[in-house]
Amino acid sequence: MNDSLKIFNFGSLLIESSRNESEQDFRTNVVEILTEIYGHVPEWLEFKVGRRFERQSTFYREFLCAAGSVDGRIQLRAKERGGLHRVVVLRGMRSGTPCCSEIRSGIETEFNCDELREIPD
Repeated sequence: MNDSLKIFNFGSLLIESSRNESEQDFRTNVVEILTEIYGHVPEWLEFKVGRRFERQSTFYREFLCAAGSVDGRIQLRAKERGGLHRVVVLRGMRSGTPCCSEIRSGIETEFNCDELREIPD
């Protein structure tokens, strides 16, 4: 039986955002992360900024990219020693139950998905 975390598709990746960070500032920071990973942002790589969330006084925004491989590359980089300069949250399912995990400083830790609160616009 495979009990691994099955990541939701579109919108399963959240990236840390400061409380008052504008969408443009968030995009600029995500481009910085993508440049760290790819060396530059490939022409084919397009992403959107989705909903805002909060967990334990830390704020996040959805990273929406149709190319799932980009989510995977961000996750891999976040898990490397030292990780990313921003916390990443993954949302998915394990054994049919919602499961969330945070990757902070290269360390992945599961938490209860109910701790994530969507912040209305």
